[in-house]
Amino acid sequence: MAVAQPNPDETERRVAPRTRIFKRAQILFNNRFSTVDCIVRNISATGALLTIDMAVPLPKEFEFRIGDEDQIRPAKLVYRRELFAGIHFLDVAQDQEDEISISSSSRLAAKSATPGKEGGAELRIHARPLPCSITSRLPWAR
Repeated sequence: MAVAQPNPDETERRVAPRTRIFKRAQILFNNRFSTVDCIVRNISATGALLTIDMAVPLPKEFEFRIGDEDQIRPAKLVYRRELFAGIHFLDVAQDQEDEISISSSSRLAAKSATPGKEGGAELRIHARPLPCSITSRLPWAR
């Protein structure tokens, strides 16, 4: 999977921006004789995040269909963690992935620009203590 280099500041590392959705889908394998139902949590041009039963084993490569759409896309399993599975679509051309990667890295560079450089603004997070109304309910704060 073509993923941008990991950033030490935990910013977004995906090549293509994902869109949150909540749609049913099917994983098809074994020449489409076997199907597994799942839920698509978010999707992009290059992949998706699925919610799937932990007891269901998944093949490394399979076909994928969202809802009742006729379009079936080849995909591969990238990772599996309990209820979640990350997949990558295999029908995405490498030049399309590179184009998506370049446009997302330019957006990321524009967001992280410091003042005075290219007119960007720096994002700062200021930590503040939690209010007493919240901390008094925490079991370890008593």
